Amino acid sequence: MNPRIFTLCLLVGLCFPSIGMGQSLPGSSKSSSVDGQRPTSTQIGFFELLESGSDALLKLFERGQQAPTVEDPKWNSLESPRHTTMTFLEAMHHVALGRDGALDRATKTFGDVDPEDARQTAEDLLHVFDRLPEMSSGSIPGPDIVNQTGIRRLELFPRGIQHDWIYRALDGSPEGSITLVSAEDGAWYFDRSTLEGASELLASVKKIPPRERIARRGNLLKTVLEPTLEQTTAGDWAFFVGVSLAGLAIAWGVAWILHRFKSWRHDNGWLMPLLNGAVVSAWILIVTIAIAIGSARLHFHPTLADMRNALIQAAVVLAAICLAVSLIEMACLGFRRTFYSDDDPYARMMSVMVRRAVRIISGVVIAIFLIQNVFHWNVTALLGGFAIIALALSLAAQDAVKNLFGAFTVFSTRPFMTGDWVRFDGELGTIDDVGLQATKIRLLSGELYSVPNMKFIDSPVENLSERNYLRRVMDVAITYDTPVEKVREGIEIIGEILSSEEVTRDGEGDLEGHPPRVWFDKFGSHYLNLRADYWYMMETDHGDIQRDTERGWFSYLDHATRVNQMVLERFNDAGIDFAFPTQTLYLANDPDRKLKVERAERQEPVS
Repeated sequence: MNPRIFTLCLLVGLCFPSIGMGQSLPGSSKSSSVDGQRPTSTQIGFFELLESGSDALLKLFERGQQAPTVEDPKWNSLESPRHTTMTFLEAMHHVALGRDGALDRATKTFGDVDPEDARQTAEDLLHVFDRLPEMSSGSIPGPDIVNQTGIRRLELFPRGIQHDWIYRALDGSPEGSITLVSAEDGAWYFDRSTLEGASELLASVKKIPPRERIARRGNLLKTVLEPTLEQTTAGDWAFFVGVSLAGLAIAWGVAWILHRFKSWRHDNGWLMPLLNGAVVSAWILIVTIAIAIGSARLHFHPTLADMRNALIQAAVVLAAICLAVSLIEMACLGFRRTFYSDDDPYARMMSVMVRRAVRIISGVVIAIFLIQNVFHWNVTALLGGFAIIALALSLAAQDAVKNLFGAFTVFSTRPFMTGDWVRFDGELGTIDDVGLQATKIRLLSGELYSVPNMKFIDSPVENLSERNYLRRVMDVAITYDTPVEKVREGIEIIGEILSSEEVTRDGEGDLEGHPPRVWFDKFGSHYLNLRADYWYMMETDHGDIQRDTERGWFSYLDHATRVNQMVLERFNDAGIDFAFPTQTLYLANDPDRKLKVERAERQEPVS
């Protein structure tokens, strides 16, 4: 991990609560409870803070609207079930907040029913509504529907709403109902049975927890940030900034010392992974300690305090995992250098792959730790929620899985190593890197050719670096008018060149096991062909393959150039001409055409 990115993330995490944490009451534990039911802490989760922040942002662009007051209510009518219900709820909302002036408007919905304690009846009815889903005015019939359908009675609860969940929550049915009826004057009121049974209905639904009465839309984020912004003094902020900058300076100094120590070694020894991990771990720990000390004077809401502690824990775990990964990489490197030669390409390639796998696994562990302990998300439920998405991704990720198995096939069958010359799908180049998904081939033309690993499962690949030798077939074309004696001389010249000490030494030739051979093998269309077969060995003393020697395709081309120059020089000295394609055209009206054809047949010069 880049230390700069880590520092930025830690600072953002300390200053902004929208990352999401649980708000704990002082001196309480989230897992503890009273009477086994009520938790001793309230929870402000990630999505609550995110929604609150979004609402606060949207409020900046909303048109200003005056909230309904006791003197200027939004609902104050009894002309339909909708108007009666919303009038009662709005009025009792004011009463619940201590504005008793709205009580008369609430009891007006009782009609001619005069309960013994009207206020208590209204409060009981309000507490029942508090346990039901929030009433939307559009879900309750208005004047138009009343006139169209001619309804005179409406059971609002339980039949007027989706009530299956109520029966499951209560393990039975509620005792009573909420019903509105239409009077002779057309006004709608709560009927007598609803008002007289309000207390019994409330008692039967008390098992359902009430909804919050004051909407926290856009205010939750402000509540969380207020202690930090209002109670923290300028001196406390200066202390935080100063200690944090000092921690960064110390982290830079320690990193510089460790980098200097690495440069003094002048090698790539097995301690290098440990030193690299120590640089990152030391940076994280020093910066974390500095920010923790500096933020001690900042005033935090319990949500931010919990988040601060969790982020510090996460940073310490991250530093420990980085160090552990470095130790594992050092062990892999030490194991390879102990049991394998430094020149073993397969061991080097396998070591790189193991180190990459360890980093991926470590990243997954860190992600799970942060999700479980910092964000307080249920990882099991989160994974279960992604089950359908995971199914879709599994269908889309078939090629990725095939590529992964292709990588395992490459490592198990070893068709090539990093640095090998290969020919695949008509392309020639060197293996630049073998990854979990694709193998990269550096072409001779310079491009980087990425091949999905799954193609190596059922497609042939030529590993040119596995060659012990190169067999060259050299064709030398001479003219048709070459005398037989010159043909024999040409064969002898080629044989002498290929058996000479200079050519044999340069080509590591084995004259006993693989002697060169020369033939007059065919009559071509315009030439006589002399064919020579000989071998360019990689190394005859040890029988090494191309990968393990300094010889290869380019040294072979140098050797072929030397042989061709010697053949050209000797054939010119012997007066043997090389053939090349020729064509003679005769014009139909040429009076000398017949004479030219006869002379050509007698092989006489044609003027």
